[in-house]
Amino acid sequence: MTTKKIRSLHRQIGLAASLWLVIAALTTLVLNHRKLLFPPAAQGSGPYSHYLMSHAICASQPDLVLVGTDSGVFSSENGGKSFTQVNLPVEASQVVAVAFHPNEPSHYYVVLRQQGIYSSLDSGKLWTKINFPSQASIQSFQVGFDGALSVLTNEGLHRRVAENWSLVPAGPTAANPHRDILRTAYNLHDGSAWGPLGLWVTDLLALSILALVASGVVMWRRQPA
Repeated sequence: MTTKKIRSLHRQIGLAASLWLVIAALTTLVLNHRKLLFPPAAQGSGPYSHYLMSHAICASQPDLVLVGTDSGVFSSENGGKSFTQVNLPVEASQVVAVAFHPNEPSHYYVVLRQQGIYSSLDSGKLWTKINFPSQASIQSFQVGFDGALSVLTNEGLHRRVAENWSLVPAGPTAANPHRDILRTAYNLHDGSAWGPLGLWVTDLLALSILALVASGVVMWRRQPA
C-alpha cells in the first residue's frame, strides 16, 4: 500500500472516530444540562411526559396507582386514566420505587435515589423520612403483606419489622472482584467520581473533545492529499 493510500485511509478512519467523539461530547453536555435545555413538563401533564422509573398498584384497591418518574410521583384513582402529581417534601431527582401498604390504601412509600425512603399516611399530603440504617445504595424495595419493609443493597437484605431493622449480610461468597471495577467505570463515566465537581469536570472534558476534533479537522483540511 502506498503512502498516499495510507494517508487517505488514516483520514477516513480519523473522520469516523471524530464523529463518535463529537456525539459523545454533545450527549454529555445535553445530559449534564438537561434541565436547562429542556424545561420540566407543565403541571397536570401526567407521568408520561417524564422519564418513567417505577410504579405500584394497590392490592386492596386496584384502581389506585402510583408512578415514580425522574422528577416526582404521580397518583391515579381510576386505574391510570388520569393522574395527579403528588407533593414531596424534597426535590425528587429519581424515584426508584413506589409502594402501597397492603392494608392501608392511603399509606404510600417512596424511595428517592439520593434522599432515601419516605412514608405518607394520608395519600401523599404529609411525609416522614424513614430512618434507614445504611448508606448503601438501594437496589430494590418491597412492602410485605404484614407491612414489613424489605430493602436490598449490596450489603445484603435489610428488613424492618415493628420499627426494628435487621440485616442478612450478603456474605463473602457474594463478593464479585469485577464489581468494584465496573462501579468505578460507571462513576468515571457519569462524573460522580469527582463528587460535586463532577458536572464541571465532564463539561470540561466534553468541550476539550470538541476543541480537539475541530482543530483536527482544520489541520486535516490544510494538509496536502
